[in-house]
Amino acid sequence: MEKIKAIFFDFDWTLFDHKTKSFNVKSIKALKKLHKKGVKLIINSARTYYSLKNLHTFDLFSFDGFVVSNGGAAIFNDKVLYFDGFKKETVSELINFLDEKNLSYNLVTLYNTYNKNRDIDMMNNFYKIFYEPFPIDIKSYNNEEILAIQIFSLERDDKEIINLCNKLKLKFNRFSEYCIEITPIEFEKSKGIKEIIKYLNISKDEIMAFGDDLNDISMFKEAKYGICLGNGKQELKDVSYYVTDNIEKDGIYKALKYFKLI
Repeated sequence: MEKIKAIFFDFDWTLFDHKTKSFNVKSIKALKKLHKKGVKLIINSARTYYSLKNLHTFDLFSFDGFVVSNGGAAIFNDKVLYFDGFKKETVSELINFLDEKNLSYNLVTLYNTYNKNRDIDMMNNFYKIFYEPFPIDIKSYNNEEILAIQIFSLERDDKEIINLCNKLKLKFNRFSEYCIEITPIEFEKSKGIKEIIKYLNISKDEIMAFGDDLNDISMFKEAKYGICLGNGKQELKDVSYYVTDNIEKDGIYKALKYFKLI
């Protein structure tokens, strides 16, 4: 195999085990060894930067880069490579609508997530399932550009929101019984990989990617070595270069050993 110069990691159920609410210790130790050898390590997640930070991801060691919000933005060594945010006039129209309906919502910026009209019951239901850190109060928002808007609502509210999204040509994604995410375009993890390998001037043959879910399919298409965790979805296993063990059975560590990277 080619010398691996960069590895991309999904977060949930790949690096972070929801059963234990912690990171796989053996795999993290292996990553530290790889990092010392000069391999670039990048998180590529549907989570926001704010979420990753407040789940203490950055306490593990200094990752070289982050692709956040499912490919909405990419950061490498603190340099923002791209940011696919909303136009300000679109945000204003969306916020006016949400305030009129008194819906609770989050404004996702590159580094923070702010909440307005906090609906504690709805948000508690959401955060119990997704194990997310609670957002900052909107009072702290300082006109940063918006990457995504998360709306806490039930399916009965969808029609009006979908109509507004169609009018504004936005992407609507109900990813939970209690929450919708609105983005200006379709976000995909593959864009983050393309931009980072272009920035590093390396080829897809020199990168590896680890994941477990359907949104990792686009990521695997941009990496020669797509490694699916044993606990991953069958659809991802079907397009993987290799399937390793489950997260709780040191799946990342075992794959790195199999490919003789550690």
